Order: sequence, then C-alpha cells, then structure tokens
Amino acid sequence: MRNRRDFIKNSLLLAGAIGFSEFASAHPPMPDENIDEELYWKMIRAQFPLSSSRAYLNNGTMGPSPYPVLNEVYQDMLLVDTNGRYGGHEDVALKSLASLLGTKDTELTLTRNVTEGINISCWGLPLQAGDEVIMSTHEHVGNATPWLNRAKLHGIVIKAIPLGKTAEETLDIVKKTITKKTKVIALPHIPCTIGQILPVKEICALAREKGIFSFVDGAHPPGMIKVDLKDIGCDMYAGCCHKWLLGPKGTGFLYVSENFRNTLQVYYGGGGFDTGWDMLSNPPVLKGYIDNGHRYYYGTQNPSLFKGIAKAVEFHQQIGTERISNRVKSLAAYLQESLIKLGPKVEMLTPTESISRGAQIAFKITDKDVTKLQTQCNEKSITTRFVAENNINCLRISTHIYNTREEIDLFVTETDKFIRS
Repeated sequence: MRNRRDFIKNSLLLAGAIGFSEFASAHPPMPDENIDEELYWKMIRAQFPLSSSRAYLNNGTMGPSPYPVLNEVYQDMLLVDTNGRYGGHEDVALKSLASLLGTKDTELTLTRNVTEGINISCWGLPLQAGDEVIMSTHEHVGNATPWLNRAKLHGIVIKAIPLGKTAEETLDIVKKTITKKTKVIALPHIPCTIGQILPVKEICALAREKGIFSFVDGAHPPGMIKVDLKDIGCDMYAGCCHKWLLGPKGTGFLYVSENFRNTLQVYYGGGGFDTGWDMLSNPPVLKGYIDNGHRYYYGTQNPSLFKGIAKAVEFHQQIGTERISNRVKSLAAYLQESLIKLGPKVEMLTPTESISRGAQIAFKITDKDVTKLQTQCNEKSITTRFVAENNINCLRISTHIYNTREEIDLFVTETDKFIRS
C-alpha cells in the first residue's frame, strides 16, 4: 500500500497530472487517538511526504512539513497571487505560537530563523568593552558568530564553558564561571551537537538573582518537548518553526519578556515598529517604538508562511504536546540503549539521565571515523548528521514522530556492521 502511494505521488508530480493543491490535500485523515499506539504513529507517518524508502533521522537539521502545512501555505500563496492581497496573518501566527509557548502574543516577534532572533538580542543589549558573556563549547554557528562578532567589534569577552554530564553538573559549571563582569548568559536550551537538555530554568533563575541578562537559543525544543517561556523565566528566547515544529521553512520567533522590552534596543526600523514618524516636521522625527514584539520586525514577509505556522501549531496540538514528547524521547531512549549494547567501542556523548536527554542522540566510535558510517548509512538510504562543530566530530541521530523503531533498528544494524568491519 505504501509503495503504491509513493508511486502514485511521484508519478503525479513528475507528470504534472494534477495541481499541487489537489496533491497536497490528498492525504489520509488524522488517526483516531484511541487506536493501537504503533498503528497510530504509522498513520501519523502517512501525513508526511517523506519517501518510505528512506529513513530520515536528521530532523535536527530540517523538519519535513506534513501535508496539512504544505497545503495551507500553498492555498494562501495562490490566493495572494490571484487577488494581489498584501500582508496579513501575523496575528494568527503570533496567537498560535503564544498558545504553544505559554506566553503573550505581544511578547513574540516573527523572524525568519533562530539566527535572526539571536542577532536582534545580541546587538540590542547594553554592553560595553570588558563585559563577559557566558556561552558553551557546543554552540551552533548561529549563536556563536553574532556574539563573537560583537566581541570583535565592541570588545565584549566570551567565556565558553563545557557542558556537564548531568543537569546539576552543568548548572554548577555556570555558577563557577560567573564573575562581577558577567553581564549575559547566552546558552542553548538543547545544543545542536549532542542533544543534551540544559537546566535553563535554573540557569535563568541564577541569572536573575545575579542581575545578569539571560538569553536562550531555542532552535530545537519547540515541537520536541513542552516549552513554557514564563516558567523558564528568561529575558530572551529565539526559536524556529521549521525544525521540530515541522512548520514552513524560513520561519521563526523571538521572545522578549515585556519587562525586558525597553532594555533590548531596536536598531532596524520599518513599517509597524513605531508609534509614529514625521518627515515633514523640522527636524523629521521618530516618536517611539510600538509596545509589543512588532518593534523588532519590519518589512514585507511572506504572509502565507505565517498561516503555515498556525497550521503547524494546530497539527502539533491535535496530536498533543505531551504525546509527541513522550514518543520522540522514547525512540531516542531506545536508540541510545541499543547503541550502548553494541559494546564499549560506542562512546556515548548524550547524557543517559532522562531529564537531560531529548530526541537527539550523539556518539562516536573508538578508533573509527564516523563520517564513513554516515556514508555507509546514506548508501542504505538512512539520513544522519555528522557534527563537526567545535571539533566534536560525532554522529547525531534525531527521532521525531514520523520515525519508527524499525528505522532505528536499521541504523543500529549498520552501526554494528561498521564497528565490526
């Protein structure tokens, strides 16, 4: 049945026999939530255009959107180009994200990606030469380079810390790194390297106690685990919608606490970010900034992507945040346990304690180049991610709701062959 569906889908796309609208909307209905658990997830897999011949284990890089999201974006883009409509759907996206993230829609800014939110935060903070920023040795280029660039231009000091093997150890490292010159703690909620969940709530509470600004790189958690921004208590949190939330590509958000809004300076202006401007007065004036997250974004964006964000949140909430989190974390735990059973040559980098393990598992093989394992897996239609950042040089496997234990078993089998080769 699955092969037949793939054949029909690919044939229609190649031949152009029907329009994309009909193709994207021709997907099975969402399964009844009370059916057998494994059957339920197989039916969820059918909501995605992923090829059944490939095991996609790299959601941490890019999350494939399900048919409902693809269709929503397409239908709205068609409407825009049919009627010439301009703008719209910002409020729909903001309210949807706010409901998912436990915050107010006025505290959210729509961005194109996490890196954009990081740059807004990094450059808007009142910092001067000598001020210290605590980061980690597990940063993604998108979080590392804005701060490094500001260090290069403005003389702030970056202090990169290692991550502990447990949440308690990581928190202790942060505590010991703080000095009187520490002005910012800018750490990932879940680093892109080894998928370790950091104790961000405790870290942000520590920052608040010390009068330190707190920024969280949240590229991975939204859509993987429950994210309650008010509970975390950070000043700023940058996330994206095109990874674990499975939303349209090129969509993200920045959270700035309303109590912190007037601390984080705006540097880029455009329509909607202000409380008024006048080029006819002498001199011309900008009256001020709007008192919500729109002060940080501006200019023409694709409104259909905003509608796609709302549909991605709807898809996510229809399944249930807790159910998704339990599923992806159980698959990751199964993967980690299976790899450890392969023997002592497997060097596990992702912590085994449950509070520090999300849906990404990273490891090395003693005396082996894991890029060769990645190549071997790719030849067997298994997609993985090699992590070269900060010379970690490991293999990272992501598990999301469209993945199965059978796909994990395929990967573990290839890993076992590689170790024995």
